[in-house]
Amino acid sequence: MIVRGEPGIGKSALLEVFAGLAADAGFRVAFGPGPGQDLPGRPLAVAGHIVGRLTAQPGEPAQAAAPHGHDAPSGDLVQELVDAVRRSAGGSPVALCLDGVAHLDPWSARWLAALSEAASGVPLAIALTGGDFAVPDEPAPAAELAARAERIDLTGLDPAQLGALAAARCDVTLDEPAAAVCHELTGGNPGLLLALLAAHTGTAPTVGALRDTAASAVLPGTERWLAGLGGPALGLARAVAVLGPDAEITQCADLAGLSVRETLPLVDELVDRSLLANRTPLSFRHPLLALMVIGRIPAGTRAALHLKAAEILRDGHFEVIRVGEQLVAAGPLGATWALRPLQIAADRLEREGRYEEAARHLRGMLRQRLRPRVRSAVQRRLAELNGFAAPEPTARRLDAARYEADNPGIATDYAVALGTLLTECGRPEDAVAVLEDTAERLAPTASAQRWRLRLHTAFTRSTGPAAPAGAAEPLDALAAQAPPDEEAQRELAALRAVHAVHDGGDRDAAVRDARRALSGGGAPARLLRHACGVLVHADELAEAWRYCGRVLPLGRTEPGKWEDVTAGLLRAVVLRTRGSLTEADAALTPMVDVLRPAASSGHLSAVLAVAALVEIRAQTGDTDAALALLTDCGLDDELPPRQDTVAVLAARATLWERGGDPARALEDLFAAGRLLTDARIRNPAVLPWRSRAARLLVQRGDVVEASGLAAAEEGDARRWGTPRAVGTAQHALALTESDDRRVRRLAAAVETLAHSPDRLQLALARCDLGAALSEADRADAARTEFAAALSLARSCGAQPLVHRVLAARDRAHTTGEDEHVPPALTALTPQEQRVLGLARAGHTNRAIARKLFVTVRTVEFHLSGAYRKLGISGRQELADVIPAPLDARSG
Repeated sequence: MIVRGEPGIGKSALLEVFAGLAADAGFRVAFGPGPGQDLPGRPLAVAGHIVGRLTAQPGEPAQAAAPHGHDAPSGDLVQELVDAVRRSAGGSPVALCLDGVAHLDPWSARWLAALSEAASGVPLAIALTGGDFAVPDEPAPAAELAARAERIDLTGLDPAQLGALAAARCDVTLDEPAAAVCHELTGGNPGLLLALLAAHTGTAPTVGALRDTAASAVLPGTERWLAGLGGPALGLARAVAVLGPDAEITQCADLAGLSVRETLPLVDELVDRSLLANRTPLSFRHPLLALMVIGRIPAGTRAALHLKAAEILRDGHFEVIRVGEQLVAAGPLGATWALRPLQIAADRLEREGRYEEAARHLRGMLRQRLRPRVRSAVQRRLAELNGFAAPEPTARRLDAARYEADNPGIATDYAVALGTLLTECGRPEDAVAVLEDTAERLAPTASAQRWRLRLHTAFTRSTGPAAPAGAAEPLDALAAQAPPDEEAQRELAALRAVHAVHDGGDRDAAVRDARRALSGGGAPARLLRHACGVLVHADELAEAWRYCGRVLPLGRTEPGKWEDVTAGLLRAVVLRTRGSLTEADAALTPMVDVLRPAASSGHLSAVLAVAALVEIRAQTGDTDAALALLTDCGLDDELPPRQDTVAVLAARATLWERGGDPARALEDLFAAGRLLTDARIRNPAVLPWRSRAARLLVQRGDVVEASGLAAAEEGDARRWGTPRAVGTAQHALALTESDDRRVRRLAAAVETLAHSPDRLQLALARCDLGAALSEADRADAARTEFAAALSLARSCGAQPLVHRVLAARDRAHTTGEDEHVPPALTALTPQEQRVLGLARAGHTNRAIARKLFVTVRTVEFHLSGAYRKLGISGRQELADVIPAPLDARSG
């Protein structure tokens, strides 16, 4: 048999296992010389070595057998050595092990072939090892022998097997990510793995530590792969390592200073040595091999090679990102042309969402010689990328740069960037302090910079409820001075748009200013959130969606900077406003792993996104997931007054309402209303808290208070003028009426909402209209409204509303789908029915939690909601309401 595989894959170990098994089975075992052993350069040297091993007496050193009487090889000599093996075996079977078929001289290969013939009279097993390929310089007899052998191909270990090997051989613990990185770097090659882990014995290295070790030049076993390479071959290996994966042969030849004709046989040599993969474009078989090669190039030579590679790629008109990668690796070498490709590459990488690579190119730009204003712009862009993953260090760097800046414009740029980051981190008071401190430090002549700082201070103070303490500067005072540049004009327009929404009296002006703020190039996250938010409040949803797509393409879901979170949030808000709840959930769910810790630490965009997702999940009926997310982020208890508090309170109110706790929902809605009133925000397009509270008050029987709230909201809604705001208020006001007056007002609300994008609100209004028509004995009209409401609710993915419509229809004795739900349970959500059924059957809360794979707190939440709806105080009264235990159903 022949065992083939790359160096380090375990061929020698397998050969030793074979020898041990053969010895246990009664074979006489003899090993040929290993790849590192020196033998005389004469024919039959390997054969003589093996025969000497077989004929040696126990305890005596083996002596190579030297056939006497002949200097030149011949068939007689081969036969003489065959006879020697037969005599030494004495009828016993023989096992011959040779590690490295490529080192077998032709006459020794003929001798092995003669031994393997049945006519030799020797019971024989031969085990050979070889590389992956039969190479041209492999002797023909050896190639023929290998072709006749049974072939065993060794491939790399999988990540789990690498973890086991690391524990057994190196006392290294690899978790799943670390094992995956080891497999990525080594291809599962055990020899390479041992070299990688040599510096980590007795530890549990992280992914970063493993990558750092791979990038170092200190790896044992490097010589095993590179020893024996001639100068040209080593130069070509260096060229491939420098150029990276997918290096073309012509580029490698140019970088190595070779002609293509000279390069081709060297490529074959490197493939034979298992350094390069057997394909073009050229690349190393395993990334760790490339790192081994590049790590052994002296630093100066390596930098020169990277710069030359960048020139080759530039002159060949290859992708600018590849040029930029080489320039980053080269470092600042004074190339005057290097700055532009680095900048273009960073722009393209950022557009593609490859933020870590973009940041690396920006850092490469900062190592070049830059003018102060350009350096400031690059540092601020880098801060925007770094501020997502490491906001605190980024804030410290921006603050230090702000203090060090001598130029008023540059100091202002740093202050604005720092203020924006601090606001995003939930620290608007610190943002205002930074902006005001910078304004005080500027000279009186820096009027344009002072105006810009005043504008940003006003923005931070006035862009939402619970803004930092202190009166915001009047908008007219800011507008009295002309903005110094295009960016400032857009910022002022955004502030005007926000003020117009808060005032709620001029929708057209708000939309006009929002469009002005979003005109031109890409808008910063701050302008995007506020200006697109204005468009959503104005029901210009298609336009808001289009602007979000410019920042976050539809195919990209993983955020890399806060602008991505803002765009994802706005996209979800647009979808939720349209009633597309399933799609809205899908827009935010991929970000949850990023949002959860960020929201827990108070990041503004993250909290707003979590609030939106909680409300969406509550509306789809996934109250368990909504409650878990709210709790994980620490947003389920008392909230401090912040700019995101109103959004959280509104989301919580939806969750409490769906969970059967209207009192708690009212409490949060009134708290949100107080914050909005204190901020002088009456526009119901921001949050229709009065109409939502009015609907809950009507359910509680407080019709007079509900009517006052709904009427006040209707007046403000008509002042703003969008069908969604007006129809929502009309709906709430109609519920405070009775008989024909209720029907007429509900019909008017349905007609208004039919002209709005909010399908969910329309479905709710049609459901209530169907119930009112049924009470008025207008069964056919009621049936039409219930059917329309059911269709809309299902298209929105609003399962609680679907059940509500079905229950209302069943109560009205209309024909339709039979849900087979006991009458006492029609008001319960499907999850409440499951929990209640298990409780009625006698299961404890902990047992219910285990059965449904939820927390005990979630079980308590659903039980309390169900008890309220059923009008009972606890388990002891379940038997009175539900005579027989229920099966836990899927709903």
